[in-house]
Amino acid sequence: MTRRRFVQRPDGSLVEVALDWHPDPRADIHIMPDIDPYTSMIDGSTITSRSRHREHLRDHGCIEVGNDSSLQRGRPNPHQYSPPGLKEHIIRAARQHKVI
Repeated sequence: MTRRRFVQRPDGSLVEVALDWHPDPRADIHIMPDIDPYTSMIDGSTITSRSRHREHLRDHGCIEVGNDSSLQRGRPNPHQYSPPGLKEHIIRAARQHKVI
């Protein structure tokens, strides 16, 4: 059986694309704000950032569950799926919004 790859158009129809196809970098990059501080249900400490949240879960051997199905698939290699020029595009967008 040969592998095939499809992309869904905005109208809902599917179009077959090459297995190595990557979408063009988009101009509407969204920079997500940090999380609001919250009190940990694990130990009562205050978590003030996404990085601290990830670190806190890791330190206590916990994982976050919800509608994230990526835990069932394993971790993809981010460099394998990033379209060319995406990193530079994100840096330009962040500088434009004075994030970095």
